[in-house]
Amino acid sequence: MDAESKHDRLLDCIAHRAENLFLTRQLQCAEAVMVVLNQGLGGDLPRELAVRLASALPEGLGRRGCLCGALNGGALALGLFLGRNGPGYGNGASVRKAVGDLHDQFKTAFKATFCRVLTKSMVYGSDHHFRHCARMTGQAARMAAGIVLDHKPELVESADWAYLQQQDRRVTAEVKKLIGFFGR
Repeated sequence: MDAESKHDRLLDCIAHRAENLFLTRQLQCAEAVMVVLNQGLGGDLPRELAVRLASALPEGLGRRGCLCGALNGGALALGLFLGRNGPGYGNGASVRKAVGDLHDQFKTAFKATFCRVLTKSMVYGSDHHFRHCARMTGQAARMAAGIVLDHKPELVESADWAYLQQQDRRVTAEVKKLIGFFGR
């Protein structure tokens, strides 16, 4: 497989994995984006910490309908991979530009960035609402991963393909939750 095909395949796997984690109700939008990019591209956060960091962002910041959680999760992941490592206002310009690019891509694709606008014509919790958010979750993960890979193309070679190609069923996800609950 040539480099471009591998790159595109990786983005597809990232989108599908994030969408799958959302659809199987293992993770919410922001969590799914953050966890998939962190684990799939070799971020250095333990999974539990990645989930905790993103857990306040779904449904437009704590169900307030502000910035879409999937977009928020993508911004958080961009900070993980492209953020600055020390003090100084100027050395964060690269990640701020990357987040701006993610915002613009998302807005172009979905015509809005606010959760309440993106879902205003839907009944909260309906199947249509849930599938719509799952699709945005996958696409936000894909967009954010594309930006990361533009800056760090070497991550294509070190990606966790086995993790990214997993597709859970809803019943499998429920079993995982029970094992996690009783394993505490």
